[in-house]
Order: sequence, then C-alpha cells, then structure tokens
Amino acid sequence: MPGGKLYVPKVYAQLLPGSIYPDRKVPIKANGLPAMVLVCPEKGDCRRDVILGRAAQRGLVVLAGREPKVGLLRTRAEADPERIGWLLVSPTEEFLRRWSEAGTPGAAAAVIGPPRHPAPPLPSSPSKQRFLLAAPLSSEPPEARDGTVLKLYSPKEKGLLPDEAYRDAVEWLAGALAPR
Repeated sequence: MPGGKLYVPKVYAQLLPGSIYPDRKVPIKANGLPAMVLVCPEKGDCRRDVILGRAAQRGLVVLAGREPKVGLLRTRAEADPERIGWLLVSPTEEFLRRWSEAGTPGAAAAVIGPPRHPAPPLPSSPSKQRFLLAAPLSSEPPEARDGTVLKLYSPKEKGLLPDEAYRDAVEWLAGALAPR
C-alpha cells in the first residue's frame, strides 16, 4: 500500500451475547477499531514483530512505514479516525520536529528509544492528550513534561531496550485509545 503497510487484526463474534470472550469459529469484519501509526527508523532496532503481535492481540489496526500517510487511516472502515495513536521508534530530531509542526492527528503518542542529545521536546499540540516516553535507564534520565508517562528500562546487550518496552508501549496505547 503506498504510504505504508496496513495490518488489520482478526476479529471474532462474541461467544455468547454480552460475553467478552470471542467465538474463534465465527470471524467478523473489522470495523471502527482503534488504530496505531508505527514509524520505524530506516536502520536500527524496531522489533516490528513484537509490536505487531501485541497490537493484533489488542485489536489495533496498524499502519507501518518510515513516514506513513496517516490520512489513509481516515478512509479505511477498519479504523476509527477519532482513535488514532502514534508509536515512534527511535525518531530522529528532524522527524520529531516535522511531526510536531505538522500537528499530526492522534489521541496519544508513544516514543520508544534512546533520547537524542539535545533531546527534542515532545509536542504540546492540543490534539495530543497523552504521551509515553520509553527510554533506557541512564545516569541522566530524559525530562518529561506534565502529563507525560516516563518508563525507564535497563538496557540489554548493545544498549538496546528489552522487548518489554515495546510491548508496554503498545499496551499503553491500546489503553489510551480505548473508548471511554
């Protein structure tokens, strides 16, 4: 798909009326699900399989790419345009600047990866209500603005974040995008 690759989770009917358990024998069409825009770096660690696996379990439609066109989600019946979140994996300073200046739509955003020096501030756009910043534990933790959730992780080999950081970011986004 031009502008990114779209991943739609399998959705099943309820086992019984009012049940939260799915009937895996009765698949239904995905419609109006929360969506996540996944932006991975050109080079480096992204853990796309970990992210996509957890997103499918949580029922998130995912648009993945280096610079995906979020407008595509607004035209898809599978995604709810009011419940779009962003997962930015190791974004560069330039990307964060362009992303925040563009006023990109979304209810929540999670940034995973080591902070860049100088660390660019997270956007204070009124369209974004909640932020998560997942970073490696270091002697100087990154600064988080009011309302930003800061999660620090002990780095694994080569200073990489553990899979848990990626899973936590997807879980946090799923919760932030859940209907209220």
